[in-house]
Amino acid sequence: MQYYTVVGEGYEDAVRKAREQYGDNIRIHSRRDYTTRGGLFTRRMPRCEIVCYISSEKPVRDEKSSERDISEFEKEARTPDPGTLSRSERLDTEVYRNEGWAMEKAAGMLDANHITDPLCSALLEDFPTTGDAAVILSERIVKAVGIDYSRQLHPRRFTVFIGPTGSGKTTTLAKVAYLFRESGRSVAMISLDSYRTGAYEQISAFGKALSIPAAMAGAEDELLAAVERFASMDMIFIDTMGISPKDKELSLRLRTMLNLLDRNNTDYILTVPASMKEEDILDQYLSSSRFSTPSLAVTKLDETETLGNVLSFAYSRSVPILFFTDGQRVPDDIEKASGTVLLEHLKGIGLDLKSARRQVTLS
Repeated sequence: MQYYTVVGEGYEDAVRKAREQYGDNIRIHSRRDYTTRGGLFTRRMPRCEIVCYISSEKPVRDEKSSERDISEFEKEARTPDPGTLSRSERLDTEVYRNEGWAMEKAAGMLDANHITDPLCSALLEDFPTTGDAAVILSERIVKAVGIDYSRQLHPRRFTVFIGPTGSGKTTTLAKVAYLFRESGRSVAMISLDSYRTGAYEQISAFGKALSIPAAMAGAEDELLAAVERFASMDMIFIDTMGISPKDKELSLRLRTMLNLLDRNNTDYILTVPASMKEEDILDQYLSSSRFSTPSLAVTKLDETETLGNVLSFAYSRSVPILFFTDGQRVPDDIEKASGTVLLEHLKGIGLDLKSARRQVTLS
């Protein structure tokens, strides 16, 4: 028996096309409803694909033949109209629908995680028609999103933290300083934030708790003095004041101070809350890139369900991710960026390691 595939805008449209091409003796073998992938200027469209064959029985036509045939075709189709199915019936057909639906499932997962173009299109390009969509997406996301392993292993002497007020710069700086201190390096902290009340008291308290020396530098000469004071240290972590992209005066003041550092021996880290909108992340990035091209420290993962917005931005600007933080505890609640940690915070795609860790802790 020979089978034919016909695609229409809906089930009835597909049947009509099949009749026009192959005659009234067609019978439906299977049916698949799906949605086309939209682009920048096109929207997603519903489609129905039917696989049919030609019956050897002679058709009987009367006034109600069209309605009767459609009804009979619905019964013969292995995958009936999804709108008529109960929840249990939809679950029963899920295994059948997995074949050929991998791309549609993948698109749904990306949408649920707020992953946008151009990353979305890159992940769906030439997507296989069969296979486990979550596994395929996991592999593609890890390859697409950059992780700054180089700076994790070989940091420069000066590491400057920049970012908006409230993004967790100071807390993240203390955590990172402790990580490198534990790896065997001698470290120190300097705060340039003379604008926020209690800024120096905060970093000084972290320094005492972690046994890391700290200093305040509100002017250029004070920064030079602090750098000289810590001349024997392997690494110096520098906290900055939160700057709005629109505050050009404060941005210029900060840039003047940071120009005193050895540019070839300075790294920049942009702290970005995981819940921040993608367009706001871009504004902060464009503002901070006046200093140097930064890596990302994605903070406050405990305050959101997914980080697709951050991944979409990171991919669009080729900005690597360096650290993840997911709480206020110092020096805890921080992890070096990795593919495993990245996938852990994507709904329905990655690894459910958080619950596994909780179980280990409880046991």
